[in-house]
Amino acid sequence: MGNYTSAVASDGTTDEMEQYLSELPSKNLEPLWSQMSMMVPPSPNPTAKPHMWKYKEALPHLETAAKLVPEEKAERRVLMLVNPSMQSPYTTDTIYGGLQIVNPGETAPAHRHLAFAARFIIDGVGFTAVEGKKMPLVRGDVVITPIWHWHDHGNESDKPVVWLDMLNLPLFRFAPVHFAQGYSDPRYPSE
Repeated sequence: MGNYTSAVASDGTTDEMEQYLSELPSKNLEPLWSQMSMMVPPSPNPTAKPHMWKYKEALPHLETAAKLVPEEKAERRVLMLVNPSMQSPYTTDTIYGGLQIVNPGETAPAHRHLAFAARFIIDGVGFTAVEGKKMPLVRGDVVITPIWHWHDHGNESDKPVVWLDMLNLPLFRFAPVHFAQGYSDPRYPSE
């Protein structure tokens, strides 16, 4: 890309250009060439800095949440992984991540949303049902929920299950198009 920041008129004069530029704001106009390097930078400029969360340090807090926060108040009992270089709730510039704990017998109400979701099972046994297909999940499994698919997840075992949630929610930060919809029943019909 070329240099788009020159404010010199083609005939070499600057007075005419300055006059021209001074008139634009009153019309809610702005020259693209003055913003091009910010809008299309010559190299990536992520906000997120590298950070690590230790599961052994987070687990006691998850277990406390499992005891203190009842299911009806914690539709999603999640501790968000907030990158210290960013504002809550973001983990990276493009991914939201959180550790979710689901107690035995709990099921998150069926819902769907515009963001994709990926879940990596860290501990325990649980399930996710997507568009009626129930998938049992054990430690090490990964399940993907495509955008706008009805899904619910839960725990039918006798011990808590913990997984890592990852959604591309930050992509919707400047485009207000993300929303979620709850299903009319607590569970979406599944096999």
